[in-house]
Amino acid sequence: MMNSADPKYIPRNYLVQIAIEKAEEGDYSEIKKLQRIIKNPYEEQPENESYAKRRPDWTRDKAGCSMLSCSS
Repeated sequence: MMNSADPKYIPRNYLVQIAIEKAEEGDYSEIKKLQRIIKNPYEEQPENESYAKRRPDWTRDKAGCSMLSCSS
């Protein structure tokens, strides 16, 4: 029941940061991929299972992945 209420695929900070960095280099493929994945966040997507995992350890010290500032 809980799995039907909570999405499996969400735009986690580290995933979005990776997509932003690639886009800054002119590669928008990761942004497009994230868009496709989160269009159906409740559906099983075996080919995108890595996008449902918790953040990796390397993101703990990387700006934009875990350290956010509120500049509004």
